[in-house]
Amino acid sequence: KLGNKLIKIGGKVKSIGGSPGEVICQVAKDENAQLIVTGTRGMGKIRRTFLGSVSDYILHHAHVPVLVCRHKDDHKN
Repeated sequence: KLGNKLIKIGGKVKSIGGSPGEVICQVAKDENAQLIVTGTRGMGKIRRTFLGSVSDYILHHAHVPVLVCRHKDDHKN
């Protein structure tokens, strides 16, 4: 609820095989999504370079805005 307005957010659950970043971007496009919300595990730069990062892929390839959320315990001060 935002003020006196009731805000509705829709969503779907899908299970599709493939590279996670590519699949998320393609499904967002197919479903005419307006926003992609994803999490991150907070890997370091070296580890992310070798293993890749789904959130990084989505940020660079999505056709819509992307919101990347981190767990409060992952924040480094």
